Amino acid sequence: MSGRGAAIVRRAVVAAMLLAPALASADADEAALHVQLVGGIARVGDDAAADGEPATTPLVGIMGRFGYATHDWFQYDAALTLVGTAAARFDEGTFMPPDVPEAIGPFELSQQLARIDAGITARFGVRFIPTIRLALGAQARHVTAPVVTIAGGVELADARPASLDVDLVGVASVGFDYRVNRRTIIGLAVGGSYAVPLGGASYQSVEGTVFWSHYWYPRW
Repeated sequence: MSGRGAAIVRRAVVAAMLLAPALASADADEAALHVQLVGGIARVGDDAAADGEPATTPLVGIMGRFGYATHDWFQYDAALTLVGTAAARFDEGTFMPPDVPEAIGPFELSQQLARIDAGITARFGVRFIPTIRLALGAQARHVTAPVVTIAGGVELADARPASLDVDLVGVASVGFDYRVNRRTIIGLAVGGSYAVPLGGASYQSVEGTVFWSHYWYPRW
């Protein structure tokens, strides 16, 4: 091998040795703070709906997620999500407001929720990173008082008071992250949630997120 060829090989070996530790420790022992914008569709039920069918409505919100990786391939994380829906419209409902006649007609309502969940995110890469996240948690949903349209097009806003519903919830998503540098990752994900109501009406969602993440090595 010529002297020039040997020099190129030596440089390649040195570069590989310098890069290998950084690549091997890209995820393990890292902590991460993710700030995520959320958008999607909610499928909500209501006990007053005459046909029992849920309605769909857009949702928007924000999520904060903290993660810590104990392995190059996955991180444990916990998230707080705040979401609001647009008005969901139901074709017909029956309400029994106090001191007034029975109210029957189409109605609409919106919801605001706070969700806390914890789970695990599998990460399949260093710079270009496909992800899969699974989590379990709970959420509280504020359901506004329904606005009922009765005979003559009159809107009745006090047919039933607002309520607070509590659910157990499962969350899943698949995504793709891009490591901009050692400290910054950006990405997107698509997934959803499925609620198990504890006395309230049904709720499911399909959610897409875009996010910015800051990574660092904590000194515990």
